[in-house]
Amino acid sequence: MRIIYVIGKYITFPGAFLRGFWEHLTCLLLGLPVEHSGYLRADEMCGHIEHILPKKATAAFVSATAPGIMGVLTGLPTVVMGLANIRVMGVTFADSPVLFVLYILMIYVGASVMCCLHPQFEVAQNLWDITLDKLRSGNGRSVAGGVFMLIPALWTYIGAVLERFSVPVILWAAGTAAIFLI
Repeated sequence: MRIIYVIGKYITFPGAFLRGFWEHLTCLLLGLPVEHSGYLRADEMCGHIEHILPKKATAAFVSATAPGIMGVLTGLPTVVMGLANIRVMGVTFADSPVLFVLYILMIYVGASVMCCLHPQFEVAQNLWDITLDKLRSGNGRSVAGGVFMLIPALWTYIGAVLERFSVPVILWAAGTAAIFLI
């Protein structure tokens, strides 16, 4: 499992590096101590940083979701613009070699960022546990916060599990290939 994960992260190194940067920035903004800030390592922390897990619900929610949101805001427009120019507008290498290569790079970088949206498994597990604690508390305000956090917590948890096996890399590669074959 670890080998598959590291290979997937190295294939998508621009996205893994950017994900680590967004996590580091989020931890700095939340005041969470960072234990190890290497972004691209050959272990299960590749594309992530080691930091203290937050105990407060808001900090746990932000630390698990904000880097992914920033990834979507940077990766999705990049991959869409690359695909739109090549697939929809029909730009070919014969038309403009420089632009064609630029659009291919945009697709690669955008897809690699989109492959690295989810947090480290322990961060997602922490958010899920805090969400379930809020739902079980019986306090009206706390339950309302838990309901608000339920869908993002479930999304990050499932995504973190899938990312451990490089499933997003496989899906994005297959989806991109299908767009060009259809």
